[in-house]
Order: sequence, then structure tokens, then C-alpha cells
Amino acid sequence: MPVFAPEASKIKMVILTKSKQDNAVWWSPINQNKRNSQRIIESMLRRFEKHALAKMTNVIQFYENGNLIAEKKL
Repeated sequence: MPVFAPEASKIKMVILTKSKQDNAVWWSPINQNKRNSQRIIESMLRRFEKHALAKMTNVIQFYENGNLIAEKKL
């Protein structure tokens, strides 16, 4: 079983980058699906802050079941 999967992960994180950079999509780990959505978002943000994308990002959006549940502007 994969760690991340669009059809099985609870949270989708869309990373909107600054101009001329490719946007990215991250999925929450499947083993965290039973957790509270806010806790999953917090753990995804901790991992994101250590990634190179963090320096070139404008907005991060979090989706659950296709609905926007949180947004963070950087």
C-alpha cells in the first residue's frame, strides 16, 4: 500500500508558487486518515517548512473531500 495516494489520502495540500514556478500538490499520509484534520495540516506544514518549495510559495490551500478547509498566505 502506498504512503500517499490521491484516492485514499484525507487531505490535499495545494502549493501555489511565485511566478514562473510550477505549483505542487501534496497528499497527506494515508496512515494519518483517522486523525483530526487540523493535526494532519499541522504535520504537513512542518514537513513543508523544511522543503525547498517553502521559499518560493505564496499560498497554501488545504482540501478535504474536494472542499477548501484552510488557506495560509505566506
